Amino acid sequence: MSSRENYWKDGAATMENKTYMRLGALFMITAAAIYTLERCVKVIAYATIYANEPGAEAGRLMNDFSMFGSFFTNFFVWFFLLVGFVLLAFGFPARR
Repeated sequence: MSSRENYWKDGAATMENKTYMRLGALFMITAAAIYTLERCVKVIAYATIYANEPGAEAGRLMNDFSMFGSFFTNFFVWFFLLVGFVLLAFGFPARR
């Protein structure tokens, strides 16, 4: 038997539950980071627009939440959350 066959036979190539849980958490944290970064960029972009308006109110930008859109407008946010949740759920061992 070759060393490659022993590698697969011994189960060294399989991922453990901790690996699935870590990958799931990583995907969910990445989704949160993308969402936060997107909101920060939108606030900065709208702030530069409102800063150039003569007579613009200072509180108008922070009170207008319609510019952010909904939580699922960005495809990558909900995709990473879904993949992260599936990986996280798959990482928990089944009851025996």
